[in-house]
Amino acid sequence: MMKYSPIALVVAQLLAPAAYAQDENKDEQHQHENTEVIVINASPLARTELNSAQPVSVISGDELREKQAHTLGETLAHEPGINSTHFARVASSPIIRGLDGPRVKVTQNGLDSADVSRGSPDHAGTTETSVAQQIEILRGPATLLYGSGAIGGVVNVVDERIAQEHVGGTRGFFGGNLASVDDLRDVNAGVSTDIGNTVLHVDGFARSSDDYQVPSFTNDEGETTDTIENSFVDAQGGTLGLSYLFDGGYLGASYARLDQEYGIPGHHAHEDEHAEEAHDADLHGDDAGPFADLQQDRWQLHAGLESPWQGVEQLTVRYAYTDYQHQEIEDAAPSTTFTNEQHELRVTANHQLTDQWYGAFGYHGFLQEQAAFGEEAYTPASETDRHGLFWLIETRENNLNYQLGVRYENVSINAPSVELGRQQHDFDPLSASFGVTYQWHPAVMFNANYSFAQRAPSANEIFANGAHLATQTYELGLNYAVHEEAEHLYDIEPNERKIELETSHSLDLGAHFETGDHHLNINLFVNRVNNFVYESFTGLNSVDLAFDHADEEHEEEHEGEHEGEHDHDEGLPVVQYNQEDVVLFGYEIDGRWQLAPNWRLDAFSDYTRAYAVDNNANLPRIPSQRIGAEFTYNEGNWESSLGYVWYAEQNRVAVNEERTPSYGLLNAQFNWFPQSFSRYNLSLYVKGENLTDKLGYVHTSFLKYDAPVAGRNFSIGLRGEF
Repeated sequence: MMKYSPIALVVAQLLAPAAYAQDENKDEQHQHENTEVIVINASPLARTELNSAQPVSVISGDELREKQAHTLGETLAHEPGINSTHFARVASSPIIRGLDGPRVKVTQNGLDSADVSRGSPDHAGTTETSVAQQIEILRGPATLLYGSGAIGGVVNVVDERIAQEHVGGTRGFFGGNLASVDDLRDVNAGVSTDIGNTVLHVDGFARSSDDYQVPSFTNDEGETTDTIENSFVDAQGGTLGLSYLFDGGYLGASYARLDQEYGIPGHHAHEDEHAEEAHDADLHGDDAGPFADLQQDRWQLHAGLESPWQGVEQLTVRYAYTDYQHQEIEDAAPSTTFTNEQHELRVTANHQLTDQWYGAFGYHGFLQEQAAFGEEAYTPASETDRHGLFWLIETRENNLNYQLGVRYENVSINAPSVELGRQQHDFDPLSASFGVTYQWHPAVMFNANYSFAQRAPSANEIFANGAHLATQTYELGLNYAVHEEAEHLYDIEPNERKIELETSHSLDLGAHFETGDHHLNINLFVNRVNNFVYESFTGLNSVDLAFDHADEEHEEEHEGEHEGEHDHDEGLPVVQYNQEDVVLFGYEIDGRWQLAPNWRLDAFSDYTRAYAVDNNANLPRIPSQRIGAEFTYNEGNWESSLGYVWYAEQNRVAVNEERTPSYGLLNAQFNWFPQSFSRYNLSLYVKGENLTDKLGYVHTSFLKYDAPVAGRNFSIGLRGEF
């Protein structure tokens, strides 16, 4: 039988209008039967991937279990448009279209994860994917619901800790896996059960791994090694949730605890010592390398009412309180402690304006108190207070649908301990968007979305003033300026320039082709960001800074050092937060082709280009172009796959940034679904990653030449449901 590509099938349908008119209902029915419809929890308007004007993707089920890694960044690293900061696999966060840190909002059930991972690449996130139901990725500005911290996008991790409906008895999940590259041991399980009008949920996980292996390489210090020392992980956590269901609504609460210890490779590590060995032996003595000891307690309260009053179809309330702390341990004692106490409240009311227009409006409040103490407390204690009002409306069930929204926010950032410059900054970000989806044909949908989004700089970007050893730099925030006090001696002064809102103008154009067992997604984007906050190298070293000019002897000593005795190797390069207009543009393409009844091809590619408007200078740590493909063969109760992902050379580099060579990763997997355990949906798998043991440097990583990607890895595991 002759085979046709999915594009050829689409074209054939488009060229046969008579057949299309005759079989329209049949085509639509077939399309919905072959497409799994997953509601996006991150939207209050019950959108799906197909009817959202903004590019959205959802990972769930077996796909999520197969991609699950210790960090959220590594779990999503192969998604189109998504990369990872790759801090040696211990603390990697997601990068969306070249944007990360405070521009990407990471949420758990729609509320901020409340950790400090967006402030520094060596700080681990606290969302756990092994017990998640699905992960939702919103590319581009998602500021209408989530505020100015979502100017680059949102990653929402959804779990079932607070049920909104009965589960139909008792159901649960379990899983575990072992891996060779880091001696990983990982188990997870969860259960939900109906007890009268209540639903009880319990889940937990435990994970332990040693330093991971890599192909032999020479690091920045000139040492040849095949192990990333001090990259161990020891983590465990659990969640308890209880929901009460009644006619027309629900009320639920949950408590979650996370404990995690992980090595901090690459910065202020002791030479010739293996921190993981000391960790395993519970020594933590004078020779132990630095590691992080993290704890988080999180309480959530969710409530929902159906038609509480006339004009409102649904009212939902979500509140979270989080108490977070992590300490960096050196020489058996805390060297630096980071804390975050956070309250967050979102109230949303869904309403119907007309027969065609639906909407949601609400209030979003956010109070964050962060502090740092010790050697690496480069940012002072601060309080961030946000209050936002939003309104979203859209049409549905037409070939041409519209989506509009607006949000106003008031942001106050206060650091009372700051002695130099302003202690408080207030901002009023305004965001709006307009999107359209057009079902041109049952097999073809187009979407377009324009967003105007503003972001208030974070407390770290404003008030940072100190050594940041994770990035091997001395950071100066927007609150400060550097002034030459004497020859080769510089003073830190208050910045007289006004700190502006970061303002994004973003346009997305997309097309989705769906023909039975085939689909293809194409997204093009361009993003002009005015007053973009970024770190630039000043050319100075931290030993050039005069911290106390009242001490004349100190000043004379500095001047003498600069005359010939000064050693810059003792200091750190000084980076200054600045604001400049930039442009980011690129594409994401992914598709699935059912080549034959037993053969399937999945492929993707993405690309991001980012540069400053005034001088065309490249932005730092922008991911390179990627192209990936995977062939899958299934037969009865087993399937196997072979895939390859190529990372192009990144030669569009910023000042003081080195190019990154290209590399490719070859992966394979075999899944077996025992028929005798079909009631448990049991799956046993064997997976091989980086089978050619390729040395790969991650351009987006601060530890690019100290912590490359993991070497050849074999893992075995199981997962199931009941």
